[in-house]
Amino acid sequence: MNSTLLVIITDRLSHIIGKGELIDRYYNPGGVFSDVHILMTNDDRPDIQALQRTVGDAKLTLHTLPSGMGLMAKTLWRPFLLRSWADQAVELARKINPAMIRCYGNFLNGYVGARIKEELGIPLFVSLHTQPDQTRANPEVDFKTKVFYALSKGVEKYTLTRADKVSCVYGSILDYARDKGATTPFVAYNVINPGKIVRKEEYSSSGLMKILYVGRVIPAKNPENIIRALKDFDAELTIVGSGSKEQELAELANELKLNARIHFIPAMPNDELCRTMHEYDLFVGHSQYSEFPKTVLEASLCGLPILFRSEEHTSELQ
Repeated sequence: MNSTLLVIITDRLSHIIGKGELIDRYYNPGGVFSDVHILMTNDDRPDIQALQRTVGDAKLTLHTLPSGMGLMAKTLWRPFLLRSWADQAVELARKINPAMIRCYGNFLNGYVGARIKEELGIPLFVSLHTQPDQTRANPEVDFKTKVFYALSKGVEKYTLTRADKVSCVYGSILDYARDKGATTPFVAYNVINPGKIVRKEEYSSSGLMKILYVGRVIPAKNPENIIRALKDFDAELTIVGSGSKEQELAELANELKLNARIHFIPAMPNDELCRTMHEYDLFVGHSQYSEFPKTVLEASLCGLPILFRSEEHTSELQ
C-alpha cells in the first residue's frame, strides 16, 4: 500500500519555527502516512529536525520550488504562464509517486497541486484557511497583502475546480469555495494543540486582572483599543504576537503611561502558550476578519473567559 504524502505549501517554515507555532502531526494528522514530502513554493531552508514533530514518526523530506519576484514579473501568476514553472513539481511528484497531494491554501501551491493532478491523476485535497475575497475587500490590509491577493485570483479558481476534496477551517469560507468551483466543500476546523492545553480550574483573582491577547499585530487585527481600555480599570495586558503595528503600539503604551502594565512578547512557542493560558483571567481579541482565529478555540478548550470583537459580526463569547 502506498503510504506517501506530498504536502505543498507557500509558508516559509523557518518563520513558523521562529514563532514557535509548530503543532504535532500538523502535516500528517493521525500519523496516517509513513513518508511525507513537503514542497515549499519558496527558497526557504528550515531546520528539518525542528519540523519532524509536524509529521510524527513519518520520514520527512523537504523540497523547494522558488517563486519570488522574478516569477511574478514574468507570469503575473496567470495559470497558462505558470505551467513551465510548475512542470518541475510534476516531475518531482512523478519520482515520489505519492498516494495523495495535500495543499494548505489555494494559491501558487494549489496551482502546483492542480497541475500534478492533471498530469498524473493523483488525488488532490485542498484545505482553505482564509477567505480571499473578504481579504481583497478589506481596506485595512497592507499593500503587500493586497498585491498577493490580487495576483492570486486566477490560481484560486484553477485549484478548486480541479481538487477532489476541499475543506474549510470555518463555515464562513464555504460560499467562497463554492463560488470558486469546489463541488462539495465541507468544514474541518483548524488543528489546535489539545495535548498541551491545561484546563483552567481556578477563577478567583487577586490583584490586577491578567488579560491575554494572542495574534498578529497588523491593521486588520489591531489591539489599539484594548490598550486604550486599560486606562479605565486595573488590569495588566500581555500581547503575544508580532507585525507592522508593533512600534506604534509600544509608543501608544508609553504615551498612556501604561508600560508597567503592558507586556509585549513577539513570539511564544505554542506548547508554552497552551500550558500557561490558564494562568490568565481573560482572553481578548479584535479582528476585521469574519473567522475566529484558532487562539480563540484554544482559549475555549482551556476554559478561559473570552471577549472577542469582530468587525464582521460583533461577538462576545463567555
